[in-house]
Amino acid sequence: MASLNESQSLPRSWRCCVALLLSLSFLMVGSTQASRKLQTAQPQRRLQAHRDNTDTAMHAPSAQSYLVSDGSWVDCVPIEGQIAAHHPALKDHIIKMRPSVPPNARSSLGARSHPQLFAREHGGCPDGYIPVQRMDPNSPRLRKEHPPQAPGPAPVDVAVHEYAVTTMPVSSGAYSGSAAVLSVNGPTVANTREFSLSQLWIIDGSFKDTSLCTIEVGWQTYPGRHTGDADFAPHLFVYWTADHYNISGCYDLECPGFVQVENSWVIGGAMPSYTTLEQLNNGEIAEVDIQVLYDSTDLVWWLFLNGVAIGYWPAALYPSTYLHGTANFLEWGGEVAIEKNNTAHSRTVMGSGAVPTAGFPLSAYQRNITYADVVSGVTNMDANVKYLTEGQIRTDPSCYDIAVQLNNYANWGTYFFFGGPGGNNVFCKGTP
Repeated sequence: MASLNESQSLPRSWRCCVALLLSLSFLMVGSTQASRKLQTAQPQRRLQAHRDNTDTAMHAPSAQSYLVSDGSWVDCVPIEGQIAAHHPALKDHIIKMRPSVPPNARSSLGARSHPQLFAREHGGCPDGYIPVQRMDPNSPRLRKEHPPQAPGPAPVDVAVHEYAVTTMPVSSGAYSGSAAVLSVNGPTVANTREFSLSQLWIIDGSFKDTSLCTIEVGWQTYPGRHTGDADFAPHLFVYWTADHYNISGCYDLECPGFVQVENSWVIGGAMPSYTTLEQLNNGEIAEVDIQVLYDSTDLVWWLFLNGVAIGYWPAALYPSTYLHGTANFLEWGGEVAIEKNNTAHSRTVMGSGAVPTAGFPLSAYQRNITYADVVSGVTNMDANVKYLTEGQIRTDPSCYDIAVQLNNYANWGTYFFFGGPGGNNVFCKGTP
């Protein structure tokens, strides 16, 4: 039989054991939570420039390469070793793997099949790699030339650029994003040196000097850039310039600039899901949802395709007074580059080749045209039809035209039809 002292000490010992067990439990829970944080924390990735023995700016060697059924090759390049690492402003740049700004919440096209064959046939590159369209090293690195602007003398050039576009008014520091759903068409071009495109522009600086800075994205049929790769199909493209198309900037991932993070979209890749005028007569359509939004947390302009974050243009690419959070001009529409001919206009068509009055489904279009303003930072507003109508720029309406409209189709918001047959129309004359 235990003594009185022993019996009194039992509860005290029990309390000590319970306290010890509780302490151990808290330590285990804390340790588990810490390990979970370590497991979910994403390691920082930094751009790291790779050079060969010629000291040329280039992507790091690919880990895998894929042959796509359209004849193109796609190389999977380490995300840290992409060519953007060679830009002086991006030395040791920490890659932003996801945006802090979401895309505009509207009807998404993401549920449709991916518009590029690489993703359909191969799924994408492994995690930590981005797909890079393999280019013929002997093909010229072609550049864009002139943005749409008010009528005036054009610079001397081997090609003539014609437009059917619409704009928001110039307003200093007013805009922080732009968006539209583009019909993807298969325009016929007269030869491999001409192109036809549909795109949006985000513009800052001045048209009058080398301060002009742009962000551009859309699709383009340009067989001179895509030999042996579904030459006459529309291709996704991005473009930028920080000095009025003078030295800086380039198409796609051909020079240091745009930083890609997504592993299934091929910048510069063909978009075989497009519709010709003949298919449009049968009611077939193809579209792509493009949004570009400024992320004020990371100081970059994010590109979203069908609601997926693809990559971004760092504000550091541009002079400190331009495209650092704001833009002063937005444009949407079509452009062709055609060879000069004093007697007959090129037969390169814009859009589907149908004129805007043909309407849906024959005419090319951009719908749900929206923009982000600097004050609210949101893009759930339709672009102002009055402004877009007043801001229309047509180089020659008898060749290529545009017509802004509103609310004639459910869920289309603000939209326009654009395009035309070029020299296939007897009223469209030569280009002196």
